[in-house]
Amino acid sequence: MTDAIQHKNLAAAVDPAQVRPFESPEQHLREELWRIWLRVEHEIRRRWELQALPQSQHEGSLGSWQPRELDGLFRQARGEYAGAATGAVDHGSRETRDAYLRHGALLELRIEATLAAGRELPLIELVRTFSLDARQRLTLTLALASELDAGLMVALRYLSNDPTSRHIDGRLLSILVYDSVRARSRLARDLSPRSPLVFYRLLDVEEAGGTRQSSILHRRIRPAPRLLPYLEAGDRELDPELEGLAHILRIDQPGLFPDELVDLCASALRDQPVLLVVQGQQGIGKRTLLATAAERWGCRILALDAGALAKLTHAGPTLHAIVRELKLLDAIPAIVDLENATAGSPTSEAPGFVAQLCELWPGPVAVTLAGERLPPLRLRPIVHVQVPTPHLDTRIQLWHRALPGFADEAASELAERFAVNGGIIEMAARAARVTTGSDQPALEAIDQAVRGQLYGRLSRLGKQLETPYAFADIVADHDSKAALQEIVAAIRERRRVREEWGFRGAAGISVLFSGSPGVGKTMSATAIARELLLAIYEIDLSQVMSKWVGETEKNLAEIFDAAEPGHIVLLFNEADALFGKRTTDASSANDRFANLEVNYLLQRLERFGGLSILTTNLTKSIDAAFRRRFAYDVQFAFPAVDLREELWKRAFPRKASTFELDYKDLAERFELSGGYIKVAAERAAFIAAGRQQPIKMATLIDTVERMYRERGKLSPVGRLE
Repeated sequence: MTDAIQHKNLAAAVDPAQVRPFESPEQHLREELWRIWLRVEHEIRRRWELQALPQSQHEGSLGSWQPRELDGLFRQARGEYAGAATGAVDHGSRETRDAYLRHGALLELRIEATLAAGRELPLIELVRTFSLDARQRLTLTLALASELDAGLMVALRYLSNDPTSRHIDGRLLSILVYDSVRARSRLARDLSPRSPLVFYRLLDVEEAGGTRQSSILHRRIRPAPRLLPYLEAGDRELDPELEGLAHILRIDQPGLFPDELVDLCASALRDQPVLLVVQGQQGIGKRTLLATAAERWGCRILALDAGALAKLTHAGPTLHAIVRELKLLDAIPAIVDLENATAGSPTSEAPGFVAQLCELWPGPVAVTLAGERLPPLRLRPIVHVQVPTPHLDTRIQLWHRALPGFADEAASELAERFAVNGGIIEMAARAARVTTGSDQPALEAIDQAVRGQLYGRLSRLGKQLETPYAFADIVADHDSKAALQEIVAAIRERRRVREEWGFRGAAGISVLFSGSPGVGKTMSATAIARELLLAIYEIDLSQVMSKWVGETEKNLAEIFDAAEPGHIVLLFNEADALFGKRTTDASSANDRFANLEVNYLLQRLERFGGLSILTTNLTKSIDAAFRRRFAYDVQFAFPAVDLREELWKRAFPRKASTFELDYKDLAERFELSGGYIKVAAERAAFIAAGRQQPIKMATLIDTVERMYRERGKLSPVGRLE
């Protein structure tokens, strides 16, 4: 008669009054441990009676274990788990087996009663979640029991006649769980990689001694450490071993998104084998959107760090553990910041762990990325969601959330001034509270905090320039000055022209400044920024350009995303290094990718809502199609004699000590741009100061002639460029 039939018969004979629901998961776990103890005791006593087990075993520093010592362990277990007196008379194998069967029948009835009462039992929930059968459940329980009760492990070592064993192995399973010829054939199957016990890493099956064994009987078996706190208290926290790789997304309140956006994401996350790709700039709330959508179905989002996963040499075991956590926590996986997994990679293909996860996890998988380029994800049907910048009303609500009690007028002013996302708003609010020491910082402090968040994102790829020059300081021809004034007017009035008057076109203004070195291109850009009361950032092209595919576009996206809402002027000096002529015969991969970078820049310039200024000294190197994309193409001419005379006059401050300088003669004698005139004036000033004399014509002439010779000119004739 099988154990199952005997359990059924014994259950029918149990007094219903004895069947009481478990009061706690801990009480249920104790009863499961007691069942394991009875099973082990019965097997040891049966083997004693058959003389199939040595009477004495040497246990190292603990001495020798004999039946007398084992009897003491059994009595101690009865006292701890069954409340029996420790001096009770030992029973034989038959009595122990009957006690085991009776306890098992009563245990199953109490489990049914507990579940019927609406109470949770983590072990049973674990069994149901992973669809474990009776023997798989007993295997898992035995592995857990050996970790929870040190005395039980002593008895198990005695039973296996292996004093060196520290974990259960296939031999013990063949004795206690797979204890018949028919059942033993299932042992290898239940310890195979396809078994739910191993597939979900509920158990780790290791080779004994670190070497490959021919038999499954010698495999060491350990339960996942994360199961112990889960079974004792129903712990719903993430496995600590996954710290740094994954975390549960927690939101205090749902995000503020258009209903149709949340509906689309929620529909995709409803137990369907799809890949939900959520795209948008950094801090725009992609994760919050996913968590808000998942709440519709009572689920949570398990955020997986793409960059950290990409660094793993073998991601397989980790992904299996992640799938286990998804089932335990009733969560949906979201691979966040996918662009970090491909940073520095010579290929634009999605990393391998994305495909692995889609293969292991049958439900929906979400992906977030901040870049413009979507890597090929030919894994599942794709639902693509683009998260837009929050509208004005939404930004006002976000400011009130970040700063409760904030004045309506101040929130509206900030929302209109900065078209930023919720992440920037939250960080700026925290920074303002820290710097002011007040829960209600002033508007000026918050304004500065917002700019700090935005400018901080630009600092890696550029530097902020000073704006000491006004329009009155610019010495240029009439057409150039008129163009600069027109650019300022365009930035100030673009909203009226676009929105009120109905003119169509790019939201922002793109400008190209071309001309010889030193003619005032950078100075004019800073003067425009000063006139508009905006910060100006010079972009470091050496940091932007990358040999890796897609990295240049990623850097450009980061620049434009940070500058878009911050009222920042972007200055690309010597832009011909990045934006030169596109190759029409793109026969090599390098040419094709260079063309892609130029095309990407053209697209971002058209969508950029602010002012971008590009300068070049090599006018002919700029692609003709590229030049047509600029609203203003300002060509700074080399200064004529009258302009050079004015530049010489302005090169010397009022406090400078000069003597009989002939500015017209200097302008006529030397063809210098404004930049070289400034350098010559400063060098002559250093010489005169060292001689304790005023700046004289002779000193200036000597200085300029020396500058010509330094640049390979045989005589001070012609332009110095």
